[in-house]
Order: sequence, then C-alpha cells, then structure tokens
Amino acid sequence: MVKKYKIEIPAAALRDTDLEPGDKLSLSVSHKQFNIRPANVIDQLPQINIWLYTVPALLAMVIFFVYTRSQAIRQIALNGKDYSIANGATLLGMICGLVIFTITAIWTKIHRTGPTKELYWRNLPTIVIATGLILVFSLYAAFWLLWRMFMDASFDIYTSSVMIFIIIAVINYVMINLAMTLTTSVITNLLTIMIIGGMVFSILTNSSRDWWKHNFSFLGTAENSANFQFNVTLIFSGVLMMTLVDYLFVNLQKRFLGKKILVLRWLLYGLSVCIASIGLFPNDPQFHVLHDRISMWLVYIILILIATVRWLLPAVTKQFLVLSYVMGAIMGAEYIIFKLTDYLSLTAFELLEFGLAFSWILLLLQNIENLSRFGHNLFIVTVEDD
Repeated sequence: MVKKYKIEIPAAALRDTDLEPGDKLSLSVSHKQFNIRPANVIDQLPQINIWLYTVPALLAMVIFFVYTRSQAIRQIALNGKDYSIANGATLLGMICGLVIFTITAIWTKIHRTGPTKELYWRNLPTIVIATGLILVFSLYAAFWLLWRMFMDASFDIYTSSVMIFIIIAVINYVMINLAMTLTTSVITNLLTIMIIGGMVFSILTNSSRDWWKHNFSFLGTAENSANFQFNVTLIFSGVLMMTLVDYLFVNLQKRFLGKKILVLRWLLYGLSVCIASIGLFPNDPQFHVLHDRISMWLVYIILILIATVRWLLPAVTKQFLVLSYVMGAIMGAEYIIFKLTDYLSLTAFELLEFGLAFSWILLLLQNIENLSRFGHNLFIVTVEDD
C-alpha cells in the first residue's frame, strides 16, 4: 500500500500565478528538494514565434545584399578590415539584436509575462548596453576563430547574404530568449561574461604582444590600441554590478531590515564605482596617481567586506565564511611575497589578485541572490498524512 501525504499551499504563494483550485501540479525530487510546477511544463517555457526572429533577419540580409551590390562587390571575405561577412554580421547583428532585446524586455515587463516584471526601468538601459557589448565580444571572438580556421576564405554575394541571414536569425532568437528569461542569475552571468570577455577581447586586439611585461593596467593605457575596449568594459561592468546590487537589495530588504544591510549595500556600491572609475581614469600619466588610489580603494573595500561579511550578510554559511577567510589570507600572502621578494612579477600579482577578488565577489553576489530570491517568496508548509 502506497502511503500518501498532503501539502497545503498558502494562498499568497498562488497570488502571482495563473493557477486555480483543482489544477493539477507535477512534483519532482532533486537533491533532496521538492520542485512543484504546473503539470504541462511546456507551457512554462518561452514561446517564440518564428516570424519574430526571421523577418528582421530577412530585412538585415536585404540591406547587406543591396549595399554590397551597390559597391560592385562580387566576392566577400569571411573576415577583413573593410567589406566582410564578419563586419556586416557584427554591425547588423548588434543593431538588430539590441532592438529586438529592448522591445521584448519592455513588452514582457509591461505585460508581466516574465522575470523582467521585477526589474526597474532604471536598470534596463545598463542591461541593454552590457548585452550589446557582450554580443560584440562574442561575435568578434567567433569570427576571429573562424578566420584562423579558414584563412583567406571568401564567398560570392548570394552565399554571403544567406550566411548573414542565418547568423542574424540566431542572434535574434538568442536575444529574444534572453529578454524573456532575464533573472538576477542571468545578470550575474552577464557581468561575468562581460568582464572576462572584455579582457580577452582587449588582449586579442591590443597592439603590443608584450603587454604582460608591463602590468595589467597597461591594457587600458593609450599605448595599447585596444584601450577603449578595455576601459569601456570596466566602466559598464561597474555600472552593471551597481544595477545588479540595486535589483538584489530591494528584494533582500523586504525580509532583512537594519543598518547592516545598508552598510553592505553601500560597500558594494563603492566597489562598483571603483571598478567603473578604474576604466574611467586609466593608468596614463595624467591619471596615474588617481588610478593607483582608486585601485587601492578597491582593495580596501574588498578586505573590509571579507573581514565584516560575518556580521553584514544575513544567514551567512560557515562554508562561505571559511572560504572568504582563506581567500583573504591568500591575497594577503601574495601581497607580502610580491613586496618582499622578486618571485611574482607585477602582472602576475595583479592577475592573481584580480582572479581571487573577482571570484569572491561572484560568490558573495550568489549568496545575496539566494537570500533575495527566497526571502520574500519563501513560504512555510507542513507535510501531513493524508
């Protein structure tokens, strides 16, 4: 005989859903957790009409075809400085993808059909710009890899136009899906991709292959041809992080009140400002002193956060505390080794410190995200015998 149990779902938990009494739900067990959702799971997935991403792609293909035809170009290179599939796809893809992303995000927010309903209007411009930068980085890296694989490849105007259509259609689909599923975890992933992608992009496109013999900040100086990409990445990474903190803490403060939460919030705002300011004031002669001071403020804020996270972060876990102190100790040991010995170069020291600090910040944001997500949407239920 199968033993049955009963779970009562509070009315408040159904407030933001389309469920009615008597509707069937499906229950799954994963990692000792119950996941309850509507029985027809496919209805919960984003439904994207094929015309929404193919029609704009078709329009972009026509523009590409007409323009190249007007320039009397018959053979188009896969990659190149002037007319190429890479340049056409990057320009048209960025414009088309961002327009579709923005329209979809606004539509879903107004009609409250997705996670964007919890975003604030002030957050949207930053997310759009960050998404555009990530799209450019991704397209550049993809075409750079294809160029290395198919050196000097070129195609006729018709084949090139079809390739543009396929690329733009894929970009449009991804951007629509992204706008329909935009959550705090997605924004955190955007922040990660943006910082790492921007760094890799700057390293690939910089004019000096010996940049690592100087220091990490060299990528943002006027001596590097890709300094604009590097600095813009830092500026918008800081702004995107501030947007994420703003989004997270509004929900977090619905459950946790007090001055400690405010202190944590403003320390993270300060961290975001420092990241953006390092890109705004690169390590050029006119900004050298200010750049160094901002970098030190960044280090001080991270150290303060690591030292005080036990008291500032609600419901902090023992594992996170131990990991925080270990990472802080490693960062301190690296600083001592760098100052007292010649074992670490300046670039190696900066990269190691950046890697540890950035990893810890992501872990902290992940902990805050979990508290924020479950804070005001957490309901206590009791399992009873039927």
